Amino acid sequence: MRVAVAMSGGVDSTGAALLLREQGHEVLGLHMRLHAHSDQTWEHARKVASEIGVEIHLVDLAAEFRKQVIEPFVAEYAQGRTPSPCPRCNREIKMGLLFQAALSFGCHKLATGHYARIEAGPCGLALVKAADRKKDQSYFLSMLTPGMLDRVLFPLGGLTKTLVRKMVRERGITAAGTPESQDLCFIRSGDYKTFLHEEGIQERPGYFVNTERQVLGEHRGITNFTVGQRRGMGICSPEPLYVIKIEADDNLVVVGSRKDSLVSTMRIERVNVLRSRGISIGESFMVKVRSNARAVRGTVVAYTEPTVEIRFDEAQAGVAPGQAAVLYDADRVVAGGWIR
Repeated sequence: MRVAVAMSGGVDSTGAALLLREQGHEVLGLHMRLHAHSDQTWEHARKVASEIGVEIHLVDLAAEFRKQVIEPFVAEYAQGRTPSPCPRCNREIKMGLLFQAALSFGCHKLATGHYARIEAGPCGLALVKAADRKKDQSYFLSMLTPGMLDRVLFPLGGLTKTLVRKMVRERGITAAGTPESQDLCFIRSGDYKTFLHEEGIQERPGYFVNTERQVLGEHRGITNFTVGQRRGMGICSPEPLYVIKIEADDNLVVVGSRKDSLVSTMRIERVNVLRSRGISIGESFMVKVRSNARAVRGTVVAYTEPTVEIRFDEAQAGVAPGQAAVLYDADRVVAGGWIR
């Protein structure tokens, strides 16, 4: 089968390409140009493709990446939310536009170096957690549509990262020594505050207030804070204070105690359901509210498509509007959506 592989030049996408080629597939590399930093990664990807003996092409998606990923990222921060751009990118850019490019090159499937699995079941294809739980990326793939699961391959889903790096190293490929990729590929320095400033978001001083609306101090701008944050506020208090809400319209950061920060119910909007029988009120799932969060038990108490309301068995802290929330049934992703 002719398969396109999204090749970044890193160890994971290189491992995916190697595995597919060694399984007998005809492999074509596609490297996405998404932003200014992509020119450097293109050189890495070309070198790796040459080393493993596959053809590679540059696909310029920078304009759409800005429109679909960067601009919503900036807008969310300006509204006091904490965006999660990777699920959006995986759906709209990788499995959307890059797959269309793969079709134009005569490929039938698009493969990536994500650590996740796709398994067939009685209700169709399912998105399932990776065998390497420390590297599992099913959270970031939760916005893929059911139709997308039929056209994507995750060759690394049953392997550990250690084994993949070892495999690439044993074949003498330079990508074996590449470091872990950073969370936000379009922010080279990792400093999102500087990036927001460069994108035209100006810090506007405002106030910290408590739950009784009493002013506790001044802040430099709401983009410096996220719900659940405990450090960096510079407020003297007999007990630790947490950000529990950001009110962008009034430029306020509401803070409170650990108890104040706990929420028992969460609303998820624009829910993407990945199973044929949908979601029912009263169903219980394991729920992740951040990519690095421990999954916790929650029950559906309201569902008016595409909005779900979840009540946690135990109240949770750090439930930040703008982040993705993902519902799991054991290892299977049932749905993903956006916390509001």
